[in-house]
Amino acid sequence: MLALKGRQDGYKLLLPKEFIPEHINEKYSKILREQRGFINKPIDFLNETIQKIEVLGFNNATVGQTFPGKDVNSKSFAYPGNEAYYRSAANPQALIDKTLNIHFKHTLGYLNYFMVFESFLYHYSREQKYKNMPQEIAIDLLNEKGSIYARIIIEKPLIDGIDMLSLDYTKPIAESQTFQVTFKYSSFDYQFIQAEESNWNGEVE
Repeated sequence: MLALKGRQDGYKLLLPKEFIPEHINEKYSKILREQRGFINKPIDFLNETIQKIEVLGFNNATVGQTFPGKDVNSKSFAYPGNEAYYRSAANPQALIDKTLNIHFKHTLGYLNYFMVFESFLYHYSREQKYKNMPQEIAIDLLNEKGSIYARIIIEKPLIDGIDMLSLDYTKPIAESQTFQVTFKYSSFDYQFIQAEESNWNGEVE
Protein backbone atom coordinates (compact mmCIF):
# COMPACT_ATOMS: atom_id res chain seq x y z
CA MET A 1 0.00 0.00 0.00
CA LEU A 2 1.47 3.34 -1.04
CA ALA A 3 -1.02 5.83 0.37
CA LEU A 4 -1.36 6.70 4.03
CA LYS A 5 -5.05 5.84 4.29
CA GLY A 6 -7.06 3.89 6.85
CA ARG A 7 -6.86 0.17 6.29
CA GLN A 8 -9.86 -2.12 6.22
CA ASP A 9 -9.32 -3.20 9.84
CA GLY A 10 -10.87 0.04 11.08
CA TYR A 11 -8.06 2.09 12.59
CA LYS A 12 -5.31 4.53 11.71
CA LEU A 13 -2.25 5.38 13.78
CA LEU A 14 0.29 7.98 12.66
CA LEU A 15 3.34 8.63 14.77
CA PRO A 16 3.89 12.41 15.11
CA LYS A 17 6.61 14.05 13.01
CA GLU A 18 8.64 14.98 16.13
CA PHE A 19 9.05 11.25 16.87
CA ILE A 20 12.10 11.29 14.57
CA PRO A 21 14.64 14.00 15.62
CA GLU A 22 15.68 16.50 12.96
CA HIS A 23 19.24 15.30 12.36
CA ILE A 24 18.07 11.68 12.07
CA ASN A 25 15.27 12.81 9.77
CA GLU A 26 17.78 14.51 7.46
CA LYS A 27 19.97 11.41 7.27
CA TYR A 28 17.15 9.04 6.37
CA SER A 29 15.52 11.56 4.00
CA LYS A 30 18.69 11.43 1.90
CA ILE A 31 18.63 7.61 1.90
CA LEU A 32 14.98 7.52 0.83
CA ARG A 33 15.56 10.04 -1.96
CA GLU A 34 18.44 7.97 -3.31
CA GLN A 35 16.16 4.92 -3.43
CA ARG A 36 13.75 6.86 -5.69
CA GLY A 37 10.70 5.38 -3.97
CA PHE A 38 7.21 6.79 -3.57
CA ILE A 39 7.81 8.04 0.00
CA ASN A 40 10.60 10.49 0.81
CA LYS A 41 9.74 11.56 4.36
CA PRO A 42 11.09 9.22 7.06
CA ILE A 43 8.04 9.60 9.35
CA ASP A 44 5.72 8.71 6.45
CA PHE A 45 7.92 5.74 5.61
CA LEU A 46 7.84 4.56 9.23
CA ASN A 47 4.07 4.99 9.55
CA GLU A 48 3.52 3.07 6.32
CA THR A 49 5.16 -0.03 7.82
CA ILE A 50 2.81 -0.26 10.84
CA GLN A 51 1.06 -3.64 10.73
CA LYS A 52 -0.76 -4.03 14.04
CA ILE A 53 -1.31 -2.27 17.35
CA GLU A 54 -2.41 -3.42 20.81
CA VAL A 55 -3.72 -0.96 23.38
CA LEU A 56 -5.79 -0.67 26.60
CA GLY A 57 -7.01 -3.76 28.47
CA PHE A 58 -6.92 -4.31 32.23
CA ASN A 59 -6.24 -7.02 34.84
CA ASN A 60 -6.92 -7.90 38.49
CA ALA A 61 -10.23 -6.00 38.65
CA THR A 62 -11.77 -8.44 41.16
CA VAL A 63 -10.95 -9.71 44.63
CA GLY A 64 -11.85 -13.26 45.70
CA GLN A 65 -13.14 -14.26 49.13
CA THR A 66 -13.70 -17.83 50.36
CA PHE A 67 -17.01 -18.63 52.09
CA PRO A 68 -16.39 -19.83 55.68
CA GLY A 69 -18.69 -21.92 57.90
CA LYS A 70 -20.98 -24.88 57.24
CA ASP A 71 -24.14 -23.21 55.98
CA VAL A 72 -25.25 -23.95 52.44
CA ASN A 73 -27.33 -21.58 50.35
CA SER A 74 -28.88 -23.89 47.76
CA LYS A 75 -30.47 -21.02 45.84
CA SER A 76 -27.21 -19.19 45.15
CA PHE A 77 -24.96 -22.29 45.14
CA ALA A 78 -22.85 -20.62 47.83
CA TYR A 79 -21.25 -23.66 49.44
CA PRO A 80 -18.56 -23.58 52.15
CA GLY A 81 -15.13 -23.30 50.61
CA ASN A 82 -16.41 -21.62 47.45
CA GLU A 83 -15.04 -18.27 46.40
CA ALA A 84 -17.06 -15.14 45.76
CA TYR A 85 -15.66 -12.27 43.73
CA TYR A 86 -16.04 -8.55 44.35
CA ARG A 87 -14.85 -5.37 42.71
CA SER A 88 -11.29 -4.38 43.46
CA ALA A 89 -10.87 -1.46 45.86
CA ALA A 90 -8.20 0.00 43.55
CA ASN A 91 -8.83 3.03 41.39
CA PRO A 92 -10.19 1.69 38.05
CA GLN A 93 -7.61 3.68 36.09
CA ALA A 94 -4.84 2.03 38.10
CA LEU A 95 -6.00 -1.36 36.78
CA ILE A 96 -5.60 -0.38 33.12
CA ASP A 97 -2.50 -1.73 31.41
CA LYS A 98 -0.91 1.47 30.12
CA THR A 99 0.96 -0.28 27.35
CA LEU A 100 0.86 0.40 23.62
CA ASN A 101 2.39 -2.24 21.34
CA ILE A 102 3.09 -1.28 17.73
CA HIS A 103 4.13 -3.98 15.26
CA PHE A 104 6.15 -2.85 12.22
CA LYS A 105 6.96 -4.79 9.08
CA HIS A 106 10.69 -5.04 8.43
CA THR A 107 11.88 -3.28 5.29
CA LEU A 108 14.91 -4.01 3.11
CA GLY A 109 17.99 -2.73 4.87
CA TYR A 110 15.97 -2.58 8.12
CA LEU A 111 15.61 1.17 7.64
CA ASN A 112 12.51 1.55 9.79
CA TYR A 113 14.06 -0.50 12.60
CA PHE A 114 17.06 1.81 12.83
CA MET A 115 14.88 4.91 12.52
CA VAL A 116 13.18 3.84 15.75
CA PHE A 117 16.41 2.65 17.37
CA GLU A 118 18.31 5.88 16.70
CA SER A 119 15.34 8.03 17.71
CA PHE A 120 15.19 6.15 21.01
CA LEU A 121 18.89 6.74 21.68
CA TYR A 122 18.49 10.45 21.00
CA HIS A 123 15.33 11.05 23.03
CA TYR A 124 16.63 9.09 26.01
CA SER A 125 19.99 10.84 26.29
CA ARG A 126 20.15 12.71 29.60
CA GLU A 127 20.45 16.17 28.09
CA GLN A 128 17.08 15.83 26.34
CA LYS A 129 14.07 17.22 28.22
CA TYR A 130 10.65 15.58 28.42
CA LYS A 131 8.97 18.63 26.88
CA ASN A 132 10.94 18.09 23.67
CA MET A 133 9.78 14.48 23.32
CA PRO A 134 6.55 13.40 21.54
CA GLN A 135 3.65 14.36 23.78
CA GLU A 136 0.91 12.16 22.32
CA ILE A 137 0.02 9.47 19.82
CA ALA A 138 -3.45 9.45 18.24
CA ILE A 139 -5.28 6.25 17.27
CA ASP A 140 -8.29 6.92 15.03
CA LEU A 141 -11.14 4.42 14.93
CA LEU A 142 -13.01 4.25 11.62
CA ASN A 143 -16.60 3.32 10.82
CA GLU A 144 -17.82 1.21 7.90
CA LYS A 145 -17.53 4.24 5.59
CA GLY A 146 -13.91 4.85 6.52
CA SER A 147 -14.72 8.02 8.48
CA ILE A 148 -13.27 8.71 11.92
CA TYR A 149 -15.86 8.30 14.65
CA ALA A 150 -13.63 8.06 17.73
CA ARG A 151 -10.06 8.69 18.77
CA ILE A 152 -7.80 7.28 21.49
CA ILE A 153 -5.13 9.76 22.61
CA ILE A 154 -2.06 8.21 24.23
CA GLU A 155 -0.52 10.91 26.39
CA LYS A 156 3.20 11.24 27.16
CA PRO A 157 4.26 7.96 25.48
CA LEU A 158 7.72 6.58 26.24
CA ILE A 159 9.48 3.73 24.44
CA ASP A 160 9.81 0.86 26.91
CA GLY A 161 11.34 -1.74 24.60
CA ILE A 162 11.98 -2.97 21.07
CA ASP A 163 12.41 -6.50 19.72
CA MET A 164 15.91 -7.71 19.01
CA LEU A 165 16.95 -7.62 15.37
CA SER A 166 16.75 -11.21 14.13
CA LEU A 167 19.10 -12.04 11.24
CA ASP A 168 18.68 -15.64 10.07
CA TYR A 169 20.30 -17.27 7.04
CA THR A 170 17.88 -20.22 7.26
CA LYS A 171 14.83 -18.10 6.39
CA PRO A 172 14.01 -16.88 2.88
CA ILE A 173 14.78 -13.22 2.26
CA ALA A 174 11.24 -12.52 1.01
CA GLU A 175 9.65 -13.85 4.18
CA SER A 176 7.59 -11.17 5.92
CA GLN A 177 8.97 -10.36 9.36
CA THR A 178 7.84 -7.86 11.94
CA PHE A 179 9.25 -6.24 15.05
CA GLN A 180 7.42 -4.83 18.04
CA VAL A 181 7.99 -1.52 19.79
CA THR A 182 6.47 -1.24 23.27
CA PHE A 183 5.41 2.10 24.70
CA LYS A 184 4.35 3.00 28.23
CA TYR A 185 2.21 6.05 28.88
CA SER A 186 0.92 8.06 31.82
CA SER A 187 -2.70 8.60 30.76
CA PHE A 188 -5.08 8.39 27.83
CA ASP A 189 -8.23 10.00 26.53
CA TYR A 190 -11.10 8.54 24.50
CA GLN A 191 -12.96 10.99 22.30
CA PHE A 192 -16.05 10.73 20.12
CA ILE A 193 -15.75 12.75 16.92
CA GLN A 194 -18.71 14.74 15.60
CA ALA A 195 -19.77 14.06 12.02
CA GLU A 196 -18.54 17.46 10.81
CA GLU A 197 -15.07 16.69 12.20
CA SER A 198 -14.74 13.29 10.54
CA ASN A 199 -12.58 14.65 7.72
CA TRP A 200 -9.70 15.23 10.17
CA ASN A 201 -6.49 13.97 8.50
CA GLY A 202 -5.07 12.21 11.53
CA GLU A 203 -1.90 14.30 11.81
CA VAL A 204 -0.74 15.29 15.27
CA GLU A 205 0.70 18.79 15.16
